[in-house]
Amino acid sequence: MSELRKRMVEKIEALPDEMLKLILDFIEYMRTKEEMIEAFESKYGSFNKLKEKIMNDEHTWEEERDFFEWEAAITEMKKLKRLSGFKSENL
Repeated sequence: MSELRKRMVEKIEALPDEMLKLILDFIEYMRTKEEMIEAFESKYGSFNKLKEKIMNDEHTWEEERDFFEWEAAITEMKKLKRLSGFKSENL
């Protein structure tokens, strides 16, 4: 186990249960957003590909809805990662 993981475990074990619940909920929320983004990537390829279609070609209501939901998920993940100090090249 890495030193970072050991320190994390020590800190987590010291937290009250109420705080652990909040942290777990936050982790689950972020995972749900990541899964949503992955599902859209699997369905449409890249975000920019779908954006280009929405802006320039005929598209379905489902594609437009997915585009806005995908954009919102990306924006929210960027914001959460920025606030938490997490650095990611993917978002």
